[in-house]
This record gives sequence, C-alpha cells and structure tokens, in this order.
Amino acid sequence: MVINDFVTAMQGKDHKGLAACFTEDCRLVDYCPSMVKRQNTFLYGRNAIEMSFHNKFMFGGFTMRDPRIVNERTVNFYADYNGTIIHALAQIENCNDGVCSLDNSLIQELVIRPA
Repeated sequence: MVINDFVTAMQGKDHKGLAACFTEDCRLVDYCPSMVKRQNTFLYGRNAIEMSFHNKFMFGGFTMRDPRIVNERTVNFYADYNGTIIHALAQIENCNDGVCSLDNSLIQELVIRPA
C-alpha cells in the first residue's frame, strides 16, 4: 500500500522515495510547522515534494517518529522538528485510483495536521 511506502520513505529520510509515492500533479499540505514557528507547507507537484523534503531531511532537522498506520489512508505519528515534537496525523485525501490500497496507488492529495 502507498501509505506503507510513504512511512518507509519518511522514516528513511528518502526524499526521492517519498516523491515517488505521489502523482505528478499532486498536492501536499502540512499544517504542523506553524506549531514550531515555521511556515506551513503547501506543495504542488512531485518535484516540489522531492525538493522540499530533501531540504527538510538534510537541513531542517525533520524526522518522523513512532508512526502508527491507522488504515490505508491515515498514519498517526510524531513530527520531530529539530527536537521539538508535534503529534501529527497524515491523511491521504485522494489517490489516483480512488482506493489507495492497490500496489500501484499513488497519492493525489495529502494533508498533515496536528493531532
């Protein structure tokens, strides 16, 4: 499932693997950075996700901690921003195939919110 690939890439700080979980014209919105006095993230397109997470993983000190997959669309985790921990929930709002549970499913829209 794409949620498993998403978690694996996030934990491995693999920006290319993370981007590969998304469609070319995807959207990712992350409302957690404002909790640590950073700009919220609004990304449009696979390339934007790859570049942004490259910087977050390499320079921004971002780490996904203790992920718990709830279902094929949701993961509950702790976002670690350089030592500041935020309880977060990532929700796949839409996949290219509508179900998100097939081997070739890709994320069309993902929203990350404080839990």
